[in-house]
Amino acid sequence: MKNLAGKLVWILPMIIVLFGVAILFVHNYNEVTEPPDEKWSRELEVGKTSALQSIRADSSEDSHTVSFLTSDGLKQKKYDEDYNLLNEESYDFPVDKFTTFFKTDENFVFSDYYHLYNGKTEDEITAIDKFFPLESMAFYRKGQDVYSLNMKNMEGEELFTLPNPNTSLIFQETSNGIYFLTNDVDQSGHHITYYKVEDEQVKEVGNTDFTLKSSEEFSDMQFYVEGDTAKVLLTTIQKQSMSGKIEGFYYYDEFTFGEDLDLTKISMTDPVSSTELKEVSDIKMRSGEGGTELLFKAIGATKTKFRDSEGFNIYQAQVSTEGVSEITRISNTPNLSHDPSWMNSNTVIWLDKTSSEDRLLLASQNPKVVKEAKAITQANLIQALGKTMGMLSFSLFAIIITSFWFIWPLLFMVVIMFSKKDVLEKDHAWVFFTGGIIYLGAAIMVRHPIFSDSLMARAPEYLSFPGSPILFLVAFAVIAYGILKTGARRRDWSIPIQLTYFIFIHVLFVSVFFGPYVL
Repeated sequence: MKNLAGKLVWILPMIIVLFGVAILFVHNYNEVTEPPDEKWSRELEVGKTSALQSIRADSSEDSHTVSFLTSDGLKQKKYDEDYNLLNEESYDFPVDKFTTFFKTDENFVFSDYYHLYNGKTEDEITAIDKFFPLESMAFYRKGQDVYSLNMKNMEGEELFTLPNPNTSLIFQETSNGIYFLTNDVDQSGHHITYYKVEDEQVKEVGNTDFTLKSSEEFSDMQFYVEGDTAKVLLTTIQKQSMSGKIEGFYYYDEFTFGEDLDLTKISMTDPVSSTELKEVSDIKMRSGEGGTELLFKAIGATKTKFRDSEGFNIYQAQVSTEGVSEITRISNTPNLSHDPSWMNSNTVIWLDKTSSEDRLLLASQNPKVVKEAKAITQANLIQALGKTMGMLSFSLFAIIITSFWFIWPLLFMVVIMFSKKDVLEKDHAWVFFTGGIIYLGAAIMVRHPIFSDSLMARAPEYLSFPGSPILFLVAFAVIAYGILKTGARRRDWSIPIQLTYFIFIHVLFVSVFFGPYVL
């Protein structure tokens, strides 16, 4: 029992330190696994791929199919309505970073950017300039000619001839059919013409013109057609920026064919931080119950990372000519999320970039998926542990910063040593209490280098409530003194050693609980 009492001076601080590390880990785990939105599940992994190309997602009443490229070819997975894997098929063919594909129930084709190939035989079908795989049909451009691809005989059927070689072409498949637009640019501005593909024929349905501000240049354009109404989202970038960073601007309009385009500037606000979302891209557009819906990746707030508080995640927005009415965060991961697609009305799938290969992830409002995605995974534990260890490394900076606190009791001991040497030899208790009060007074008076406004903003609520710095400084001092009294006498420590121990334990507690938030 005597030996145990002597060891308590080390056992009890270690228990408190481990407790501090444990609550830091739990806090980080909760941040790492925070759902992107209260109505959406956490991410659920459904596959992995080393290729960085688009994924294809299809849904029926009782099943979901996901097709994606791997380093070896094409992989297709079929799931039931709750995303339990039913079967999996693989098709081997050469894949590089430019490979794209289109698949039907019977056949599939792939492109290496310059050519189109039969997926089953790997025979070349034709040379191309651009490939446009949609949901139900595939098209390709060859020079100024646009072709539809007959998947039964693997032959191209000429569809349309573009007015000039520099005309850009954008396809879109909607619930009302397949449309495409052509964009011709000259000194007077952009000239857009809309067409509908119907029964292997092309019908012009409308046209419009627009010009950009002299300080902006065209970047991208998405459109969606419902009946006689077109919905357009235009992305521009600033030609020159004082900061040197690329700044994007977004314009939206809904108009009936025959009307002039009246673009309204819209902004994308982060639903988590209420700041502007940055670098919006990979935009998809569809018509939803509440109006036009956008699906995209953007840089927004996340707490899943060790140091950086921002990252690329997936977002969904409701947009109209009045502006953006609602933005929902769909993913919340530390990696670069990109290339999102709707699988159905309440499920989104995307690629999540890692150092070795991309993870194919989905998030859903399906209650069963929400429940399944809550399961503890090894990846989440490793991620939370890595964040915890990284934050604990900042505790070393906290120890350096607190050196200003223990300079003063150290000077007090030096003065005592040279003025009244016999006082130290007789172990007068007032020496310990005076040194301790000097130390604690210095800690309270000069607490701001540790307990800065930025630290208090980063720290969780259980550490950053009003008055918490003084409360914790005093509480740690009481605990350190209590531990000291449990075993110091058993060890026959002198007053200088007791004071040194008291200061060391106090600094240790401050560093473990508050040090992770110093930087």
